[in-house]
Amino acid sequence: MSADLEDRRSRLSPEKRALLERRLRGLTVEAETVPTPAPPAEIEDLPDLRQVLFGGPAGVAPISGQLWQRLVAAGQRAAGELAELPDLIADAAREGSLDAQAAAIVACGLAGLGLFQSPGEAHTVDELIRDHGVLPKHRKVLHRWLATLAEAGMLERQGESFVAKAPIPTPEIVACVAPEHRTYYAENLAKVLDGRTHPLEFYLPGGSSQSVETSYRELPIFRYCNGIASAVLAEQAAAVPAESRVRLVEVGAGTGGTTSSLLPLLPAERSLFLFTDVSKFFTDLGRKKYGDLGFVAARELDLEREPDEQGYPAGGFDWLIAAHVLHATRQVEDTLRRVRRLLAPGGVLLLLEEVRFQRKYHFSMGFLPGFDSFEDAKLRPLHPLLPAADWGRELLASGFADFATFTPEGTAAWTLGVDVMIARADLSDSDSFRP
Repeated sequence: MSADLEDRRSRLSPEKRALLERRLRGLTVEAETVPTPAPPAEIEDLPDLRQVLFGGPAGVAPISGQLWQRLVAAGQRAAGELAELPDLIADAAREGSLDAQAAAIVACGLAGLGLFQSPGEAHTVDELIRDHGVLPKHRKVLHRWLATLAEAGMLERQGESFVAKAPIPTPEIVACVAPEHRTYYAENLAKVLDGRTHPLEFYLPGGSSQSVETSYRELPIFRYCNGIASAVLAEQAAAVPAESRVRLVEVGAGTGGTTSSLLPLLPAERSLFLFTDVSKFFTDLGRKKYGDLGFVAARELDLEREPDEQGYPAGGFDWLIAAHVLHATRQVEDTLRRVRRLLAPGGVLLLLEEVRFQRKYHFSMGFLPGFDSFEDAKLRPLHPLLPAADWGRELLASGFADFATFTPEGTAAWTLGVDVMIARADLSDSDSFRP
């Protein structure tokens, strides 16, 4: 590795270095075949999960109907209070202008490749990949970009083709982007599409990732989500019987942006919290950050593989927490079946998710391979995000008996496109949820 590349890599945050190493390794001009990762090594502090989960005090599942109603009420109260946060409302008010800017930026990027510069100029996604150097791995990205320009009125969709009404970007749409930014986006987005620039170099210029690292804790919409999640879990924490314990697993825990909000709520002597991620990098980080609490352990878990193959027995957890992660899997149906298998009958899924695609995602998460790993095109044709109602439908078809969501349509939080949901597993034997 060159000294210059090593220096740039060293200035990335630990999270982004991990993304480079485990998720973005294939972003080169020629698509690479990434070998299937080896099964995760056993974690020394949890050699036998069955003994840990079933050998101690009984769990709290099944959650009673009365407690379920209290969980729902707690989430609704918190959502009502947090919806009035002035900075949340202010952020929502800016979404319209951000959408217009995003459309202009997309147009600048395509213009940087010399595309759609004449009225009537038409292209399909396949043609742009074949004839204009766009990497095949960006097929879904490109499709979303063209759909955005069609929504913005710059292109017209005719079957599989997108047709320019006038040269893009049009004067009125480009006026919302500063001239220096137009040049930057025209040059760099074109380079991202054809592989000359790595996506991380585009949206983390100079290696700075401070805003990315803090977003799950400090942005108003994530304070809203974490606040609702905390209120719901606090209701459960207050209801743990003296002779029982609550067994929780967080999947895709990453750097712990949601974890840190939830752990202080739990009774240490009556809780077991398992911090998991597909990457040992993050489980090591979780162990370092939370291991001193005594009731927290860490271990790898890949939701793209069957849990029992990784040492996770069926029905071992009362609660499963998934914050901004379940959408980044290949098949929602398979993912929810594995989630249900991990939960005890009557256990609870606490789900935080982006539920509406925001145009600003074009330039952040929309470039990450995990974002476009989805393969269930009938359910998710353009992007991996599902509305809350669709999550509810899929959960109720996957072994869950009850579902609740907390963000009403038309609120500031709804405009910002993120929601908190909970679902209660039915009373079926968890071991029956096999492939």
